[in-house]
Amino acid sequence: MRYFALLLFSLLLVTTSFAQTQQGFVKTKGRMVNGKLVPGQGLKGAIVSVRGRTTVLVKADDGSFSFPTPDNQFRLDSVKKKGYQLVDMDACPKTYKTSKNPLFIVMETPDQQLQDQLSAERKIRRNLQKQLQEHEDEIEALKEQQRITDEEYRQALQKLYQDQENNEQLISDMAKRYADLDYDQLDEFYRQVSYCIENGELVKADSLLNTRGNLSEQVENILQRGQVIQQEKEQLQKAEAVQQADIDEAAQRCYSYYETFAAQHLNDTAAYHLELRASLDTTNVDWQIEAGDFAREYIADYDKAFEYYQVGLRQSLFLHGENHEKTATCYAAIGDVSVDFSEYEKAFAYYDKALNIRKNIYGESHPEVASSYNSVGRAYIYFNRANADLALDYFEKALAIRKACFGENHSDVATSYNNIGFAYQALHDYNRALEYYNKALSIQLLLSKDDAEISNYYLNIGSVYRDLEEYDKSLEYLSEVLKINLSIYGEKHPNVASCYSQIGIIYDELGDFDKALEFYFKALKINKSVFGEGHPRVASLYGNIGVLYYESHDYLKAIEYYQKALDHMKSSFGEDNLNVATYYDNIGSIFIKLSDFDKAYEYKMKALEIRTILFGENNPDVALSFNNIGWVFYNKGEYDEALVYYKKALNIWESTIGEKHANIAQCYYNIGEVYCKSCNYLKALESYKKALAIRNEIFGTEHQKVITTKEKIAEVQAKLAQQENK
Repeated sequence: MRYFALLLFSLLLVTTSFAQTQQGFVKTKGRMVNGKLVPGQGLKGAIVSVRGRTTVLVKADDGSFSFPTPDNQFRLDSVKKKGYQLVDMDACPKTYKTSKNPLFIVMETPDQQLQDQLSAERKIRRNLQKQLQEHEDEIEALKEQQRITDEEYRQALQKLYQDQENNEQLISDMAKRYADLDYDQLDEFYRQVSYCIENGELVKADSLLNTRGNLSEQVENILQRGQVIQQEKEQLQKAEAVQQADIDEAAQRCYSYYETFAAQHLNDTAAYHLELRASLDTTNVDWQIEAGDFAREYIADYDKAFEYYQVGLRQSLFLHGENHEKTATCYAAIGDVSVDFSEYEKAFAYYDKALNIRKNIYGESHPEVASSYNSVGRAYIYFNRANADLALDYFEKALAIRKACFGENHSDVATSYNNIGFAYQALHDYNRALEYYNKALSIQLLLSKDDAEISNYYLNIGSVYRDLEEYDKSLEYLSEVLKINLSIYGEKHPNVASCYSQIGIIYDELGDFDKALEFYFKALKINKSVFGEGHPRVASLYGNIGVLYYESHDYLKAIEYYQKALDHMKSSFGEDNLNVATYYDNIGSIFIKLSDFDKAYEYKMKALEIRTILFGENNPDVALSFNNIGWVFYNKGEYDEALVYYKKALNIWESTIGEKHANIAQCYYNIGEVYCKSCNYLKALESYKKALAIRNEIFGTEHQKVITTKEKIAEVQAKLAQQENK
């Protein structure tokens, strides 16, 4: 069963932004002069301090500024401008909610603020004095009209004067209000009302307010609407509860369907149901991550995985903020996709964000921090195996944390030993690699008979023996891995396919073409059924089959399979990807065998261009391309050009991976071949001896490459002797 209908991503319609920006202004007060607004002036040069952020310098003439607020709030610590003070002294320090409305920070010189305070107080006192006189006149008139007794008259005057004394606090409060008032922030109606009140034109203020209708009726209407809204809220809450229950049930059905189809390796259909669940609630970060993980691992849709991880990141930042484990998980997942795309600088940046968040949350010594150290370390090796020394530092930090947290005998400690073995294998230190892989295996065997983990460690040990060209031992371990994987997963599983592929490589190295092809096609059949035709794992197998045909001199078949591999890799990763460069290289090598050197040069140059774009000039992979182009010119008989490219490769390798490396030995050997063809036997002998010294140290004296190099040296020495005898 397979679904071909694409689910429309409602998750792409999410509009919440995790990169909000708060706008603001630092300015003087707006004032009313003769009933007209005189706007305040922007204060360029003010300094705004926001907690946890770099201080903001106000550069605009109108006093505007802005700063990012990933959370829903921010804390304003201070605002400073030489010669000015805050009008509202409670404005800082203070926590504010992020808003689309600008934040107005009003400042005045101390002299101006004092003058405004005194001016406001003078107006208020003048108005109160006028009211006092009016009330005194009213009391006097009542007495003259004999409408009140002498005693009532005295009591009325005493109360009037007592009220006047009690108004002192009112005068102070009102004076401060009007001294602090920024008329810029009022609309025109309330600007006029406030101006009238400030200037004692109370009848006019009352008249203006009455133009808005009966206040009691307005309040009553507001209260009635509030009751209706409350009822609607209660109904909405009930509807939301029903909706949430439906979402939960549908999500569970989606997940059950996903598990059913995943167990049958019907990955497109399984992915469809995870995507359905993710669309039910785009705010559920875990669902977005799970949909992204499956899209990345099982259907190789890296663009889709990236989209899900980005939605998860946006939601996590919105819901939880930057400093949260789910945010770190999203950053790490985006780092994983970046590695898939060979975008290693991006991967490092995202892994580093995840690492820093986890350090902030947990401190230095926490298992999640160790996990981030491992991600960074593996990215270094994927980027460039010459960085394995750097990767070792991160792996050892992770190991130290895990041993401190769990002790020696823990599965996470075994994983760290395995990673360290991976680094030593990249460094061609195969004895140390075996040591750490075996440590990992010993812990796993002690802990439990988790056959899946045990098979992984067997696989790694087998790969070291393959690198050492001890193919019988490698085959022994891989056969054990295959037996375990078949017992766990059955015949139609990617892990079984991977094992078939590794065994095929060994038979290829042993020169057993038929056996190698048999295992490659077994792996290909499984991977095509599980992942579909366009998956990178399928492409890799096409590439391996291409190698077989190349080695058996069936160059047309080799081109056919290399081209399939190239097309799939370009479809998955785009043009600028290391895997794509590898297949351009391989096709170029076939054209060398076909003596079509122009085509060979064209494909080798394509590989060089991609590697230079990805890594820059001074990189071991770029050196590999220079070496390969040198091989084109060598086969073409243009030995001077070949020497130029071989020396370029040698210089880069020596500066990046050190002097004792198999690639450098091969490069010296290639240079020796060029000098030999040019009859420069002294130079050839010098280069062969350098190659031999390195190969002796890496492989030991009995290795075939060591024997071949010794034979070359003997051959050159014989030719030198012939020259001397002539």
